[in-house]
Amino acid sequence: MTEENNYFNSFGAYLELFEPRKVYVSELRLQRAWMRALWKQPHVSEQGLTVSVLCPGRHNFSDGPDFLDARILIGEKLLTGDIEVHHYAGDWYAHGHHLDPAYNKCVLHVVFHPPGDGISAKTQKGRFVPVCYVPLENVFNLPPEGECIAYNVNSEAYFDLLVKYGWLRVEQKIRYFYQNSMRFPFDVMLYWGVFKACGYRYNQENMINLFMKFPWEDYYMHRMKGEDIELILFSLAGFSQGRASSREIRWTYSKTRPSHFPEKRVAWLGKLLMTNYRKNLMELLYARFRKEKEKRILFGDFIIFAEGETRESSGMPGMSLRREIILNTILPLIEAMRLRKHDNGDIGEKIRNSILTAKIPQTYGMVRRFHTHHGMNGQDARERNWLISQGVLYIHDHFCSQDLQSCCPVCLMAKAPVAPSPSE
Repeated sequence: MTEENNYFNSFGAYLELFEPRKVYVSELRLQRAWMRALWKQPHVSEQGLTVSVLCPGRHNFSDGPDFLDARILIGEKLLTGDIEVHHYAGDWYAHGHHLDPAYNKCVLHVVFHPPGDGISAKTQKGRFVPVCYVPLENVFNLPPEGECIAYNVNSEAYFDLLVKYGWLRVEQKIRYFYQNSMRFPFDVMLYWGVFKACGYRYNQENMINLFMKFPWEDYYMHRMKGEDIELILFSLAGFSQGRASSREIRWTYSKTRPSHFPEKRVAWLGKLLMTNYRKNLMELLYARFRKEKEKRILFGDFIIFAEGETRESSGMPGMSLRREIILNTILPLIEAMRLRKHDNGDIGEKIRNSILTAKIPQTYGMVRRFHTHHGMNGQDARERNWLISQGVLYIHDHFCSQDLQSCCPVCLMAKAPVAPSPSE
């Protein structure tokens, strides 16, 4: 086996960090679909017994099982108790329900992906809970639960709500990095975010594939020559000659500006990796901004972007994309490092202030349409606030795209009666 072929098989333990790209479906959507219609359909347990739900129970929005006091008939046996809903049968154990006495009264475990052989739910008392599989397609086939209600009453309340949900999205990113920092170097997660961002809109999946192919174990064990890094990256991207077609990544050039061409981005990524070879880049970033005197982090002051280089000559991301990398990846990583270090200094306040005040050059298309639908005319400067845009994306991901308009916080606010003004 050649030296180059070794690189293709060296990613190893890092693979589990990156989940397959798939359609996101929230557990709330699964619960609502079960409550609305799916419980009425005939089902079969993993043991082949007919499952008839006589009463779906009360939807529980607090801790514990998803539905309380349900009544079901399994075969000829009548059971009264709780129902838990998950994507996968293994989620029962991943969420710790087998150790939680709150789930001892469960009489049915509903899952929306094939449970496989030998996957059963077991309570803290050692009792096995019947597993009922419902195809995920049944959820998609349900008509939307409600219609999006335009909100055009109070812009202050509207933007305050989006800030709240924007922080939820940011905190998700921080928690993701924090939880994975026990298994993976912060630098690996930094490069994952940078590669992904460099794919922009049309080559994001390709950049993720390229990232997955790169020999990170060799890179961090210093088993390669620095001057070979860019050549290796180009070879993995399929830009060099002599590559087998089965390994080539099919890059997209349609609607892509020359400055965004993938070979230019890959060249810049190669230089970035070479420049910081044998360095702990995230530790350097953290130390630099730990000492920064400003009250917020300055966006043009990140050492991963070389000074004096032009975007056209180097493939370096432009200011807009650089800002996205900083906000989506670098700042959440620095905050995750701060939490891991138990650092109570003012760097946390700097990160928060930076996120609160960050502006984007222009509003994302989907975010702009969201604002327009809810009565905003594009003249309010807050529409270009990055955190508010994150709030829109959170609501879209968790409610609008999940057919959960009846639960959408903006729609619920639109339904609420408007308090009369003091003059009325």
